[in-house]
Amino acid sequence: MSIVSKAALAAMLTLGGLAAVVATPAEAQRKKKGENAQPQLEVGEEFRKSAVAAQTALQAKDYATAEQQLAAAEALIKNDDERYFAASLRLPIEAQKQNNAGIKQALEVMLPSPRLNPADAGRLNFVRGNIALNEKDTAGALQYLARAQELGYQSEDLPLMVARAQMDSGNIDGGVAAMQQAVDAKKAAGQKVPDEWYDYTVAKLYGAKRTDDVGKWLRMQLTDYPTSKNWRRSLLVYRDAAQLDNQGKLDLFRLMRSTKSLADQNDYLEYADIAYRVGLPFETKAVIEEGRAAGKVPAGALGTLLNDANIAIKNEGSLSALEAPARSAPNGTKAVQLADAYIGSGNYAKAVEFYRLGLEKGGVQADQVNLRLGTALANAGQRAEAKAAFSAVTTKPRAEIATFWNQWIDQGMTATTAPAA
Repeated sequence: MSIVSKAALAAMLTLGGLAAVVATPAEAQRKKKGENAQPQLEVGEEFRKSAVAAQTALQAKDYATAEQQLAAAEALIKNDDERYFAASLRLPIEAQKQNNAGIKQALEVMLPSPRLNPADAGRLNFVRGNIALNEKDTAGALQYLARAQELGYQSEDLPLMVARAQMDSGNIDGGVAAMQQAVDAKKAAGQKVPDEWYDYTVAKLYGAKRTDDVGKWLRMQLTDYPTSKNWRRSLLVYRDAAQLDNQGKLDLFRLMRSTKSLADQNDYLEYADIAYRVGLPFETKAVIEEGRAAGKVPAGALGTLLNDANIAIKNEGSLSALEAPARSAPNGTKAVQLADAYIGSGNYAKAVEFYRLGLEKGGVQADQVNLRLGTALANAGQRAEAKAAFSAVTTKPRAEIATFWNQWIDQGMTATTAPAA
């Protein structure tokens, strides 16, 4: 993730921006009289002639002549002042060529020099830090970028660059804090946070196995970019980060089904297969048929799994026939099992009825049941009741899944097809 382009760096390193000047003898006399208290560079006349010619050519944007004259001046360097001034002329030439190696070489002469103009120091440290960052020199990047911050250099990219350097060096806490600062600064300025900032942060947190933070940053991304594509990616990344069991994966696939983020045959196959393996053939059948109707599962595809589901459904019999046993059971297990079958087949009203019955009878996993009750209520259009059910889910990872559901409800249960411009 390159932060500052080479073209942008070149614009920051123009000769005018660095105010590089070799005083003529008459000018030097005026400086001595106090017209400017800043010490003048001490350079020999031979060096001065070629350096001034290079500077004049640079000011005229005649880069070929400037480089020729500068090469002559560099061959005459005899002291640190001449070395500094040659580097200050070399800098805009290399910047115009967008040659980071040449920029870096010039900066390594200029930055430690006592001749460096304090007004330029923050900006040049920023440039040097960006080069180090793109070279994957994280220690160097942090050194130069921290110095730029100390010097008060202002750039909306600086917090992001510090975040990247911190994370690339393994300091995830520091990097996340800096990235949050960058996000907050963007939003405070009324600007859209780039989608790739979220992608980068999520990837780093995922690699560090920071599951809770992965979920948080995925939800931040979905707040700014609530696309079907991002919903799918976010839920799959969270699923893998949280290492969900089949029941947890089933709950997440149900959210993908509701958000219309099941993308292709593989998504439908995995969802339908999990439903079948946990004993919900009605859901397997419904998912495959939905996929075919949406054109995401070719006609005739997943036929074996659908056939197995139909056989299991036939053996199981009508769901309505299971209602009386569920109502008369001593605990809520049968009621919840029936509700699971109803939610999978799309009968959300019945699912709500029997999830509530299961909670009333007890002897069930309350968090799992409340999560699924909320799912049924949301899909039935009872959004306030759904949020209440999701808020009753308190243990991980189901509480995270419930939070994703609440975000979906808060977004109006709609998704855009592409990121906002």
